[in-house]
Amino acid sequence: MRIVHIAAEMAPIAKVGGLGDVVGGLSSVLSKQKGIDISVILPKYKSLKTQYLKDLKIIKKNFKIFERSRWQVVNIYLAKVNGVQVYLIEDKKNYFSKKPKIYGYKYDVHRFLFFCKAVLEFLKADFRKIDIIHIHDWHTAVIAPLYKDIYSKNLKHKAKIVLSIHNLQYQGLCKPKDIKNLGFNGKYYLTKEKLKDPNRPKTLNLLKGGLVYSDIIIPVSENYAKEIMTKELGCNLEKITQKYKKKIKGVLNGIDQNFWRPEKDKDIKYKYSSKSSLKKFIDAKNNNKKELQKILNLDEDDKPLICSIGRLVSQKGPDLIKAAILESIKVGAQFVLLGSALDKKITNSFKKLQKDLKKNKNVSLNFEHNEKLSHKFFSAADFIIIPSLFEPCGLTQIIGFKYGVMPIVRETGGLADTVFDLDDKTISKEKRNGFTFTKFLISSQTSTLKRAINFFKKDQNEFYEIVHKNMKLDFSWEKTAKKYLTIYKKVL
Repeated sequence: MRIVHIAAEMAPIAKVGGLGDVVGGLSSVLSKQKGIDISVILPKYKSLKTQYLKDLKIIKKNFKIFERSRWQVVNIYLAKVNGVQVYLIEDKKNYFSKKPKIYGYKYDVHRFLFFCKAVLEFLKADFRKIDIIHIHDWHTAVIAPLYKDIYSKNLKHKAKIVLSIHNLQYQGLCKPKDIKNLGFNGKYYLTKEKLKDPNRPKTLNLLKGGLVYSDIIIPVSENYAKEIMTKELGCNLEKITQKYKKKIKGVLNGIDQNFWRPEKDKDIKYKYSSKSSLKKFIDAKNNNKKELQKILNLDEDDKPLICSIGRLVSQKGPDLIKAAILESIKVGAQFVLLGSALDKKITNSFKKLQKDLKKNKNVSLNFEHNEKLSHKFFSAADFIIIPSLFEPCGLTQIIGFKYGVMPIVRETGGLADTVFDLDDKTISKEKRNGFTFTKFLISSQTSTLKRAINFFKKDQNEFYEIVHKNMKLDFSWEKTAKKYLTIYKKVL
């Protein structure tokens, strides 16, 4: 079976969020399976972490792509990343190769439309049979309609299209002229049955095109698969997802358990594992806590330590995170935050809070993306709080489990698929592993946070027994990849 992943990200060479983890983790595990030929195609970004590329070589020079009424040229490279064949498309238009960031430009849609056209032309010139074309989010969603309507027309063996939905909120809006710039009839797609946006009659919605034309749609958790069919979380595409519900199959993301592994983690001082004795585990956690307290200039105290790790965007509930910081101080806990914000209003709000709490030795707010520090946070923390408005999968609660951290989460998306409340008697005791709340309200979060802290203070031994047991939960890519393989085989 030949599988080609086409994406905007792939860990560890080009990663912004969970999308990169999925493409990197899933492709790496599948590459080890017998009878599977897997490759990934992505742009050759300026920021690409080239130290992870092995045997990098150019395989096509000055490959012609028609765009905006003229011929453009790209170079195509081949390399290996964790055993996976990776094709890198280098443009000469200043779309990717000279830009410092992966996303965040006004013309992102034009950049990725050009990338998708280049990919399709490359695959057409390659001639080799493909069984599965696996596309991810809006960035590569246009490949589904263009492949089905144009590029597969003369092929005896037509590939099946699999679309992964990592976040339905971002959809890729453009005009018919943007498709015309690629050399195709943009107006042809401006119909209700094709790519016409549900709320903007003159606009094309690239993600909608992926939903309509793909053979299988895979949201990144089972619960998120249900949520994208609701008005609340359907992001104005709920009628489309409801229409195509028979081809929607949610699969929970995995994590790289060799990378997120406290017994081998080079970024933490005191190692431990699920096989450590309870005493060794508790000692290591406490020592890592003291180490982090020194680094962040916090009081060296045996208070419960709560962490928040991730982007400070509206989806993540920044107002609830701020409320959690203030409540933690009230209930005698410490709070450490590691996160970056692009929104000025959110940034200024957290900077003000940081200024107000400048002299408080129980709070540390760190506005950056820092991989090494995140490992230290996980190794030291007792709790991780994730009060998201919506969360397609969520990885920090899963990483938290592997590091003996108890999640406090809002029940949504993948959080609801992985975290089960310790006080919920309707769930078997064996399955309960954290604290949850349902309403996206500060009051709901506050009462849950108090329950968590009270539980910690009442019986630390029982707390550590539970989080130690949680470390054995299996969220490996090996487990997840089996589900993907089953879906691939079924669609063929």
